[in-house]
Amino acid sequence: MDKNLYQSSSPLPINWLRALTLAIALCGLALLCLSIIHHDSSLAALWLPTSVLMTVLFYHRYREWPGLLLAAACGIFGAHTLLGTPLLRDAPYVLNNLLEASVGAALLRKVLPGKDPLDGLTNWLKFLVIAVLLAPLLSTLVLVLCNLNRSSAALHLQATTWYLSEAVAILVLTPIGMVYQHGDKTRLQASGRLTEFLLTLGVTLFSCFLALKWLPFPFAFITLPLLWVALRMPRLEAFMIFFATTVMVGLLQASVFMNVYPNMLKIWQGLLFAPLLLVLLPVSAMSMAMHSLRVERSNITESENRFRNAMEYSAIGMALVSPEGKFLQGNKALCTLLGYDPDYLQTLSFQDITHPEDLHSDLYSLQQLLDGVIEDYTLEKRYLCHNGKMVWAQLAVSLVRDDNDRPLYFIAQVKDISALKKTEKSNLLLSEALHEEKELLQITLNAINDAVISTDKAMNITFMNPVAEKMTGWSEQQAQGQPVSHIVHISNGVDGPLISDFTPFDTKENQHTSLDQSLILHGNNTGLFDVQLAVSPLKTLADQPIGIVLVLQNVSKSRELMRQLSYSASHDLLTGLSNRGSFEKSLKSALLLTQIEHQTHCLAFIDLDRFKLVNDSAGHAAGDELLREISQLMLENLRNSDSLARLGGDEFAILLFNCDIKRGLPILQNIIEKINAYTLFWDNHVYGIGASAGITLMNNGQISPSEYMAQADLACYNAKHNGRGQVFVSEGKKYNSKRGMA
Repeated sequence: MDKNLYQSSSPLPINWLRALTLAIALCGLALLCLSIIHHDSSLAALWLPTSVLMTVLFYHRYREWPGLLLAAACGIFGAHTLLGTPLLRDAPYVLNNLLEASVGAALLRKVLPGKDPLDGLTNWLKFLVIAVLLAPLLSTLVLVLCNLNRSSAALHLQATTWYLSEAVAILVLTPIGMVYQHGDKTRLQASGRLTEFLLTLGVTLFSCFLALKWLPFPFAFITLPLLWVALRMPRLEAFMIFFATTVMVGLLQASVFMNVYPNMLKIWQGLLFAPLLLVLLPVSAMSMAMHSLRVERSNITESENRFRNAMEYSAIGMALVSPEGKFLQGNKALCTLLGYDPDYLQTLSFQDITHPEDLHSDLYSLQQLLDGVIEDYTLEKRYLCHNGKMVWAQLAVSLVRDDNDRPLYFIAQVKDISALKKTEKSNLLLSEALHEEKELLQITLNAINDAVISTDKAMNITFMNPVAEKMTGWSEQQAQGQPVSHIVHISNGVDGPLISDFTPFDTKENQHTSLDQSLILHGNNTGLFDVQLAVSPLKTLADQPIGIVLVLQNVSKSRELMRQLSYSASHDLLTGLSNRGSFEKSLKSALLLTQIEHQTHCLAFIDLDRFKLVNDSAGHAAGDELLREISQLMLENLRNSDSLARLGGDEFAILLFNCDIKRGLPILQNIIEKINAYTLFWDNHVYGIGASAGITLMNNGQISPSEYMAQADLACYNAKHNGRGQVFVSEGKKYNSKRGMA
């Protein structure tokens, strides 16, 4: 997020002026802090430059950081030069300060908003963990690593002093920069809060001084005025007073005027500011909590004022009504509409001014609202005015309940519709709207079990029922206003072109398409649906088109059943192979290729040997399993283009497309070898079978399929009677036997 408070197009001199201002400010703060350190080197002094630099970096873009860090380094080095301290000795400390400020600002930019970063207690806790805890701990760790050659006691003293000086300064000074907003100074002076702030500051500092000077355990007593400040003052003024108190304590301890620990037990000098840190943490948290409470109270007051103004100056009548029906408050528009004075209206109930014929429906809806059946209701009713006349109004009522769900009051909105009731033109428009709604409702009701989609004149979707949402994969809200062709994707067949215009769609033609060319709805991540489509036009009373209604009937199950029936009619149910009828169609297709493209094919018949023995001895279940496994064995040894069919019993046929005898014979011989070597394990017994095959060449498209099948059948018969387990080749009327296979 961009937390820069300045325009990116600022001229270069202004950037240099900003950097110069930062350098001078940090130089002054460093001089103050270094003077305190030089006065008493054992003091855990405040180190203010880091807290100021962290705030500045937080509000600037990363690309501006190098210049700001350079300016900060120059300012701190300038303070060292003015005090005569060696630059090389203090350079590591300065670089450590820059590192701490950079890390703290970068982490705060990640977790805090750019506008009003400390807008609540949660964000203040994030600031506390990052800026007061983590960043100073990191710099303290770097300090320890750079001074490992020092004695343990000195190193502990230096590390503790460093951490407390950084943490206390960041806790009291950085929040001031983060909560300060443009115009706060002007508002402080203009509102008269400046005097109150100065008086509170003086009282707080004086009280803290007295506690430090004369009271035992002074930091326990300092907490009281600071808590008073946190509860009473806005957060900016409170943080400024906390900062002033911290600076006063540091200056008093650094001076020879007094010792701020006169009555306390002797503590380690590195922890001199630890009691102050423990005081500042709860009072700062209290200040943030009070700020959140003030903001919430301000929001509630603002909300109440908005509601009061909206009600009072509303163009329509509004009233607050008790659960018993008494008017608690009515706005000007309502009093003008009904002719009652506001005070007199509060003596009436809505029952007193409601037309008797409309009272029953109003009371019924009101009771449903009280019982929690409905959340609000709207109705048209007649009111009796003060002058005795009647006025038509549209009434909208909602109920406000307390935290225990008990009714508090009704909010009633009353709109005058007398003119609408009286004009013929309004009645005509109402009749037109009712007719359109009635026609749309009638069509929707007639197809309620199917997907129903309606469009406007421009073919943009205006309505989808739940079935349509489920099938198309689009919700009605997503589809509203979209062209119907963008939502409803229907094609002729799975891979056919999409229908882009439904207006001229022929419903009767769709009802007689084949299974392969049936209409398919492509859902959005919902799959494919076989559908029947009906398109009905929507027209006005003047017969003008206003849109269409699509009715999609999901016929996926019926078409799937038809596909299953078609599959059963063309396949063997036991093995899943093509049956005789389907195989004869393939044979005709092969002969057509022979006639047109002069392709040659091989037709083979296979008859299983000893199958009846297995069927009789092991049972029909074993025989069925053997047929299934033999079918799978043959399929695994055929090409993808070949066709295998079971003709019946233990007889099979193979059609080798675009294949001559020289290539087809090895394929068939391999299959016979595999079948001869096959064994069936069934019920702890082993069964073996064999096969005989006959093959014929199909090279003449004028010969009928039945004649080729007769040739193959005869060749198979010869193979079976010549010793079984072999392949016999037939070439037309001449038959050449091949050597039997083992």
